[in-house]
Amino acid sequence: MGKIEAILLFVISLGAFVIPFISKRLNLPSSVGEMVYGLFLGIFFKEFVEHTPIVKFLGELGFIILMYLAGLEINFERFKSTSKKVLLFYILSILSILALSFLIVFYFNQPVVYALIYLATAIGLLYSILRDTGLIKTPFSQSILILGSLGEIASLLVITVMFLYFKFGFSVEAFIHFAGIATFFTIAYIALKFFHLYIWWNPHLLKHFLTTGDASETGVRANLANMFIFVALASLFDLEPIIGAFFGGMLFALIFKEREEVMEKLSAFGYGFLIPIFFIEVGLRFDIFQLLQPHIVLKAFIFSVIILLVRGGASIFLLFANFSWKEVLLSSLSLAMPLTLLAAIATLGLETNILGEEDASAIVLTAIITGLLYPWMFKMLVGFLKIENKGQENVQTNH
Repeated sequence: MGKIEAILLFVISLGAFVIPFISKRLNLPSSVGEMVYGLFLGIFFKEFVEHTPIVKFLGELGFIILMYLAGLEINFERFKSTSKKVLLFYILSILSILALSFLIVFYFNQPVVYALIYLATAIGLLYSILRDTGLIKTPFSQSILILGSLGEIASLLVITVMFLYFKFGFSVEAFIHFAGIATFFTIAYIALKFFHLYIWWNPHLLKHFLTTGDASETGVRANLANMFIFVALASLFDLEPIIGAFFGGMLFALIFKEREEVMEKLSAFGYGFLIPIFFIEVGLRFDIFQLLQPHIVLKAFIFSVIILLVRGGASIFLLFANFSWKEVLLSSLSLAMPLTLLAAIATLGLETNILGEEDASAIVLTAIITGLLYPWMFKMLVGFLKIENKGQENVQTNH
């Protein structure tokens, strides 16, 4: 390890520990604070990032764990408790987000990759905002989390397909790759289902895969093994490793319902250190002075507004799912904070040369704007519209 890398590792590690305290005092999401910290570090270290393999490895590992946890945290039990009629309108709302995103891109003759910015949906930041506002246990929040989970799954599916398109175009090779991926995930799901059935017949083995606290932490080992297996297989199918990580976590969540203990351990391991390093490293990749150029700031604000408008239009379907107009308004804001996926799109787009540095910079700035502005607006509207943290009965997950 060279001296520059040692100094960079020191300041990143120090920031990963200190930034959450500063972010809390400033009422900022930690991930936004970490990205901004990375941008400031980039003033001094940006040119050295490509020559710091340890920092890059820790950032990539944090990215992979972040996406695995995003899949693992999807609660499929919520889907089962939702009536088919309500679920249909949720799906129509998500499909409308996808359709409007591509419609805007084609109508204004924008690069197709911009559609990924407009349709990206993630629930990581949303969950913490709902918890902060005291709404997390309300029927409204449970409905929004179902909607957000559907949006996140749809976003990753579209991102997967689009990156195949960017790489291979409309070709036989692209179709073969997509068919291979679909076959792989089908076989993986069936294999995990049979494995779960085997565990059901041998319940004494369950503790080795889901529980924690034993000397060898087999539950954590099983999940990490599952994560890296899917990461490796995704690479073999010419997919980005984070796509494999997300769907690996999602399939595990689909099969194993009682995973709270191991999920808590993995979250502590990931969010405690590696994931903050990823967000800091995202900031490190970009030039803060370029981000603050007027045309990039303008582009980021346009992206941010379109993200919100797309969700506003798509949220009309929620009126048919027994949402009040207040909750429709809040749902538009709650789905417009895709910080995690915007960071992923900027990072992957830059690495694969799908995005230029200017567009990638605008996307990072969009992630910061939406991560700062929309949570603040959401909290303000909760108070202004007098959305209570108890007694909400008009939005139910089971009609």
